[in-house]
Amino acid sequence: NDEQYIEAARNLAQRMLKEAQPNAVARMNYLGMTLLARPFRTQEIAILSKSLKDIAGFYKSHEKEAKSLLMVGESKPDASLAPESLATWTMLTNQLMNLDEVLNK
Repeated sequence: NDEQYIEAARNLAQRMLKEAQPNAVARMNYLGMTLLARPFRTQEIAILSKSLKDIAGFYKSHEKEAKSLLMVGESKPDASLAPESLATWTMLTNQLMNLDEVLNK
């Protein structure tokens, strides 16, 4: 993805982390409502949860990569959010933004 897509994903992830309830399913459904105008189905939540776990595992042990991802684009990341968490949700949001259903709605 190009720089603007990563930056847009980060900014949406930041907004979600501040506005959604602090649990993974509520956060995923916030993204679903924003990107798809619907909450995710149970099967979709299971897939997203696995992806979230995998991404989080990577960024927990790769702090440098997390911080590097967050610097993509012109806008600055929210310093009040943990870099590993923001990077994790940025990548999940980026994946969602690339779904056919999002691109073609």
